[in-house]
Amino acid sequence: MLVLTNMYPSEGAPEFGVFVQEQVEELRRLGVDVSVLSFDGRDSRWNYATAAVQTRRAVGREQFDLVHAHYGLCGAVALAQRRLPVVTTFHGSETGYVRYQALLSYFVARLTHPIFVSQHGASSLRMPSADVIPAGVNTQLFRPLPRETAVRQLGWDPEAPYILFPGHRANRRKRYDLFEAAVEHARSRRPDLRSVWLEGYSRREVSLVLNAVDVVLVTSDYEGSPVAVREALACTTPVVSVEVGDVSRVLKGLPGCAVAERDPIALAERALEALMAGKRAELRPRAMLSSGECVARRLLAVYESVVPEAAAD
Repeated sequence: MLVLTNMYPSEGAPEFGVFVQEQVEELRRLGVDVSVLSFDGRDSRWNYATAAVQTRRAVGREQFDLVHAHYGLCGAVALAQRRLPVVTTFHGSETGYVRYQALLSYFVARLTHPIFVSQHGASSLRMPSADVIPAGVNTQLFRPLPRETAVRQLGWDPEAPYILFPGHRANRRKRYDLFEAAVEHARSRRPDLRSVWLEGYSRREVSLVLNAVDVVLVTSDYEGSPVAVREALACTTPVVSVEVGDVSRVLKGLPGCAVAERDPIALAERALEALMAGKRAELRPRAMLSSGECVARRLLAVYESVVPEAAAD
């Protein structure tokens, strides 16, 4: 199989698209022969044209059974070759957040075998019966640790409660402004509350952060199936979120977790309740439903349905 992706770790961005890399590793552990063709579409749109040429050459040179493209634009690139079937995973924003990408994704989803990371994405492109398979969670890395241990290794104040913004503050669709406003309201009752964000941490350090914080607060305008939410649950850390992507389904019925209105006061109230609830062992089994191995096995079943002769071999 050839994996085509515009999200993949590099020397300059070691955490970018790490969930795709981890998915590739899980598939290899299941015996799938995977080659990766990655490129960075952020540097230049011309990189998509270059990737289309590289894809055609790779398909002509190697005996692949199929191409798995990650992201709707990569699905379009994969269609530059017509010899092999294409599976496209739609990761979220390309299904509705950016209009031209949503239009392109609409057609790509009908010319390839689509996988959506959330039911919301499938419904956005009017394919409610399509496969829904989120990115997998590395449940070996993201596992419960004593909060005191994680706080000490990060050099944080062990007496202060922490609330996490699960993203970069500069990413506008993550809505740091709403997060900040909610935290300010929460501080009227918990003046010692400290906010942190996922910037500049290694993968291992992110696992420490998710064990050290007391609650994760999601305020995004648009998400597919945010991996950070399920990584937090794997560390038994409660999550409070606005209604976005598949978060309400993931959090449903979990103690300390909640979905609130896009209102700073409502979010602050739910976050304070999560602080009171604390970490709960019941959260981790929900994350285990989308562990890396579980997701890889579901993907393998999709591949075998798309290329039945490969399954027979």
